[in-house]
Amino acid sequence: MATPSRSSLSRRHCKNGVRYSCAAEPYCYSSDPDPLTLPRSTSDTDLVSPLSRSTLTVSTSLYCIGQSQDILICWDIKEEVDAGDWIGMYFVDEVLSENFLDYKNRGVNGSHKGQIIWKIDASSYFVENETKVCFKYYHGVSGALRATTPCVTVRNTSATVSIYIQAVGLKKGMFFNPDPYLKIAIQPGKHSIFPALSHHGQEKRSGIICNTVNPIWKREQFSFVSLPTDVLEIEVKDKFAKSRPIIKRFLGKLSMPVQRLLEKHAIG
Repeated sequence: MATPSRSSLSRRHCKNGVRYSCAAEPYCYSSDPDPLTLPRSTSDTDLVSPLSRSTLTVSTSLYCIGQSQDILICWDIKEEVDAGDWIGMYFVDEVLSENFLDYKNRGVNGSHKGQIIWKIDASSYFVENETKVCFKYYHGVSGALRATTPCVTVRNTSATVSIYIQAVGLKKGMFFNPDPYLKIAIQPGKHSIFPALSHHGQEKRSGIICNTVNPIWKREQFSFVSLPTDVLEIEVKDKFAKSRPIIKRFLGKLSMPVQRLLEKHAIG
């Protein structure tokens, strides 16, 4: 509630010069050198009870993509609510409501209290090993921020592949040696319990080794977002050349579970 202005308060004067308000008014004024100590308004922010504030809570402070259970987000809104209210996921330092990473409508029942399930999938937002996010509740009509959760650390297992690959005895054309390169991609594992996710299908390409059937790729590095259940596919292809259009470009393929790469990296 806004603090009323002093001009809005009716005042009366006594014969002795003491100024005071009527009995129904909460303020007293005095011309004495030692004025009365006035009580602070209970509407001051630092005096508001935590029970009277809107809250948004989250079930965990650490979420591992592909491994943790879905997040449970609960709200208890003290202000006006609307069927268009929504909850957004943000980087912790984001201040603009429109820059959400993901969002969900909180439901149409108009309740001041409720909960919603949230699953975080691997995406381009979570390319680092750990990313800190929070969730914010917004009023659908006014756009006012109602409540914010504490920080949640989103952990993503990523595979960094350092390439040292040698291919031996690649197929030679009738008149030309191939100009091979590698096409590297992340795909879901054959027996994975997870469906195809947004990070599946990432592709990188190596440099071209010209005019050889025994190429070696050294010191090439590629970073992928992945799950341990994913598969790293390495395909050897011949560079396309208009001078030899009938030459088959596919030269070989190798598939390796990401989990095996992680284990080798841990061993050193």
